Amino acid sequence: MEKINVLYSFNKDTWRMAAVSIESLLLTAKDTAKIVIYCMVEPKTRGYWKIRRIIRANKKHASLVWYRVNPKKNPFKDHESSKANPKAFYRCFAHRVFKKIDKILYLSTDTLIYRDLTELFNIDISDYVLGAVPDMAPVKESGNVLGAYAKDFSEKYLNNGSYYNGGVLLMNLKKMAENEHLLFENKVPLKYPVQDLLNASFAGKIKTLPLKYNLAPGAGVPAHFSQEEAAEINAGGHVILDCYYAKSYDKERSNKVTYDMFEKCAEKIGMKPESFMAADKKKEKIRKTYIPHIKVRGKTLLFFGMEIK
Repeated sequence: MEKINVLYSFNKDTWRMAAVSIESLLLTAKDTAKIVIYCMVEPKTRGYWKIRRIIRANKKHASLVWYRVNPKKNPFKDHESSKANPKAFYRCFAHRVFKKIDKILYLSTDTLIYRDLTELFNIDISDYVLGAVPDMAPVKESGNVLGAYAKDFSEKYLNNGSYYNGGVLLMNLKKMAENEHLLFENKVPLKYPVQDLLNASFAGKIKTLPLKYNLAPGAGVPAHFSQEEAAEINAGGHVILDCYYAKSYDKERSNKVTYDMFEKCAEKIGMKPESFMAADKKKEKIRKTYIPHIKVRGKTLLFFGMEIK
């Protein structure tokens, strides 16, 4: 039986997304895989009992380790971006928390897993700090804002090397511990804080993983990926979808492959995609207008608090 260590980090607002991702992980895992799911969570985060029931219901060889992060012990607590979103930085000090583990696979709560992850977890990264997939920002397309940023960042700080996405990371925790000083010595301006920090700190120490392990759906495969990878993806050869471009529960904007998988996993654990959309609406700020009793929430007009369609 092969052991796979998987790491999630979330808070009270994102634990439900983590639950759906974990359901997809267990649904597609081989019976021979022994999965240990590590959750680094902010204080007061709900979801422990729900996720525990999900794991037990799947009847796979899986277990749960729930670790509440003490804000005072977050080494990045003084980082401006960490103050607004501390959980984003948890992956950067997992080696301090789980000292007995050599390797762990970090997955964003936005991920959906379509195939068993044993092959991915067994990739040899003994000489690297991380294994990651190059970001799908189209660096070879002139005029694309994201692509221009990734290209500029690569030229300035990565010696023209790959700019990697931080949503799926195969982490060598021993190497992380040995090289953690690089995270604190780094003075590079950070637009996408954790992703930029990991790229700049560990440039030359990241092993490139195939696109199938971190595919952002809804867009074509950019030209900086090989034709072989593009052909594999176009034939449905993806393993992990990282839905950071379009919300997987948004039926109107996400593609069918993504939405169908999210709906399947969410409903299996007693959730509905519509509830995620409703939660998003509640978070949107309501703005007053010059017209009495008319307000705006996002792009929706409200009349006495009721939506105008």
